[in-house]
Amino acid sequence: MSANGLLRSTLVAMTIPATIALSGCIFEDPQHDPSGLAIGAPAENQSFDDYVQKTREQLRTALKAKRFDKEAAPFSQYDLDQVVAMRAPFASGPNKAACDAAGNDTAHGKDVGFLMVHGLTDSPFLMTDVRDTLQSKFPCATFHGLLLPGHGTVPGDLVDVSYEDWIKTVRYGMDGFANGTDHVITIGYSMGAALIGREFDARRRDPRMTAMVLLSPGFAAKSDQAWLTPYARYVQSWVGKGENSDAAKYGSMAMNAAAEFHLLTEPYRDGTMDTFDIPVFMVASSDDHTVDPLLAADFFCNKVTNDNKRLIWYQGEEHLIDEHPLCEGVDIVKSAAPDWRTLNHAHTAITMHPDNQHYGMDGIIRRCDHYDEQSANSKCQTSSDAVYGELNLSDSASPGSLRRGTFNPDFVSMLDKMTHFIEVSLEVPGKTAN
Repeated sequence: MSANGLLRSTLVAMTIPATIALSGCIFEDPQHDPSGLAIGAPAENQSFDDYVQKTREQLRTALKAKRFDKEAAPFSQYDLDQVVAMRAPFASGPNKAACDAAGNDTAHGKDVGFLMVHGLTDSPFLMTDVRDTLQSKFPCATFHGLLLPGHGTVPGDLVDVSYEDWIKTVRYGMDGFANGTDHVITIGYSMGAALIGREFDARRRDPRMTAMVLLSPGFAAKSDQAWLTPYARYVQSWVGKGENSDAAKYGSMAMNAAAEFHLLTEPYRDGTMDTFDIPVFMVASSDDHTVDPLLAADFFCNKVTNDNKRLIWYQGEEHLIDEHPLCEGVDIVKSAAPDWRTLNHAHTAITMHPDNQHYGMDGIIRRCDHYDEQSANSKCQTSSDAVYGELNLSDSASPGSLRRGTFNPDFVSMLDKMTHFIEVSLEVPGKTAN
């Protein structure tokens, strides 16, 4: 056996108990098989509007065949049209009336394109509250949202996806704006942040790239076992199988998807990514249980060289930033928000408004899947005084009292700061970097 083969065999043997421990609750259902209708990378010569329409049709076909034809109500009260609308890519052009009233200028988004990229197992719906707020601020702009390959249909379609297809899709999105678009501002959440960073690194001489917004940036997984995933996928298909009833995202994580995320983020982890001389707005939670927030802070301080940069650091239970050399542009915001029954910011909370009908405080989705015991899970779902936070609090909270956060109590303030950052990036007169 070659040295590489021996190494792989050894690591696979090491991985088996680790991946079994990661598996959690197992729900056996057909959603964990490939659909045969997986979303792939768009054709390069396809217009963005055609891409949106064709993807919507493909989603409809897949979801009808694999979910709605087989289950009475696979996503609770949501019907097929609603689920397709939530998961599909989007293209929204300028609001002509609002644009004309605002002055039809760069300050209000004229000739500006926003490209929005969701995270792993998510969908474009996770970007819609940010989109809608920015549309009100920049009514002359165009907003495009991508659906990454392997997403939107069933979790089984992540079993064969590759990060190269994700990058190819982001590249397509960058080139998908109409001629005359002078500024492109990319907004990525979680893995989406890593993807837009990789694409910036590949096209540094593109003069349209004006600014980057990185929300809960996924530059490395939080788990110290993530390095095993490229080997574990050969012996175990799933990191964890969950209930797939959320209309906006998957509840299961394929081991292959975790492995491809690990490979995608290698340049961030090993420090080989070159410096970013582009305006960057970043938001991270000290208590993030999904990705490594300190690596994001390190990247912000040591790799972002542009003077127009800002990091909103939501300070919760973990005081990592206290031991990190601070740099200019770090805005430390207390995470706890008693009025919103929020103890700290979860990874899953950053992009959503508290009033969101799906993920907001009074929304449909209540993240309680960290409770395996039925009585605790039921209490979490139904309690009128359950609190919201990240999973690092689950051991200290009484059983059933903690919901994983799905909304950001600081959303309005965050978007005000983001808007100012974008105005400075667009060189709007009278706007200066803080």
